[in-house]
Amino acid sequence: MPTELDSLFARACDGLATAEELAELHRRLRTEPATLDAWLRYTALHGDMAAGTVLAGSETAAAAPVAKSGGWQAWTWLSWAPQAAAGLVVGLFAASMVWAYVIPPVVKSRLLLDEDFENPAAPLASRTALETGVWRGDAAEIVGAQGGVKPERGRHMMRFLRADFDGRTKPAGGHIAVAYRLIDLRPYRSDLTDGGAVVEVSASFNAVAFPDSEKYGCAISLYALDAESVPDRAGRLGSTLTNDAIAMARSSRTRIDPDPSTWQRLTTELRLPGNAEFLVVRLHISQGFESAPDFVFTGSYVDDVRISLSRRAPLP
Repeated sequence: MPTELDSLFARACDGLATAEELAELHRRLRTEPATLDAWLRYTALHGDMAAGTVLAGSETAAAAPVAKSGGWQAWTWLSWAPQAAAGLVVGLFAASMVWAYVIPPVVKSRLLLDEDFENPAAPLASRTALETGVWRGDAAEIVGAQGGVKPERGRHMMRFLRADFDGRTKPAGGHIAVAYRLIDLRPYRSDLTDGGAVVEVSASFNAVAFPDSEKYGCAISLYALDAESVPDRAGRLGSTLTNDAIAMARSSRTRIDPDPSTWQRLTTELRLPGNAEFLVVRLHISQGFESAPDFVFTGSYVDDVRISLSRRAPLP
């Protein structure tokens, strides 16, 4: 679900913002470091949208501002904001502080997956061989709003049920429930050859209200593989991916709060090697307390999973 800032950024980049909205954006970019950082990330991902947009009625980027005693120089941030997405050094200078950013060159971002779980029949809860186009993993189901939790986007979300998968004769129990998604990168081979491709995965996690005695965490792991390394059976999928991946990344474990009205948003990036042919995305929920082998998670959910591929300057 787009935030208020995302909506403002989108309107500015599309040339739809009112004078009042542009003035508000201008003010927040000057005074709020967090908003500036969010704007730079947005224009980096959507540089193709912003590149040709004149947000302040000027075709030419303003020169780098120089601080004047007692206040800001009279310059228009928004007149050169599009060029920030094209790789220029961005600086904001005030009498007492400097914020400086360098944005690597970024071309059009490709959206590889935009998952809102609006297909209730999507295959889940199976550790058969990974295949593109479906989720595989531990026991899970696609549900609507329940337990005070409303989907982050759309009318459905995925619920993790337990740290085990269908088809086992005896529940194994465990403390981590996972879901896997296999992405075929071969159609984008031309973007990968020089090592300048970066994949970004983001997802929102939530849970029903739970007692203080229970602790839940969430994380995202990414594994880049060549075709021969894609697991062809269930086995110990986690260790197989770790051993065979040619590159991997993992977000820090984030604790899920007990407030069902809030979603925790995680984002993880991985620079892809030139020989990467597949990507495995691993979403996981963990419990931090002892439970019986047939334990069913109180109510842990994921929604709004997005996977995008963009280009940045190759590493030296």
